Amino acid sequence: MTVKELLINELDQMSETELEKILKLLQFFGLTHHKPSTSKNYPLRGLPVEYIDPMQPVAISDWEVIA
Repeated sequence: MTVKELLINELDQMSETELEKILKLLQFFGLTHHKPSTSKNYPLRGLPVEYIDPMQPVAISDWEVIA
């Protein structure tokens, strides 16, 4: 039996949740061509971000909690 056949046999015996974990692990290590879907968990991921003067100090009056 080949390695591919052994792997397919193992995968056939796994539950859907176990298969999802395996897929995420393969994606994490870059061992698959499938891209993980980020749209449902992180809808703003990939959108451009613009910081307008990010190093500007914040005045105490700008904090809503204190006011």
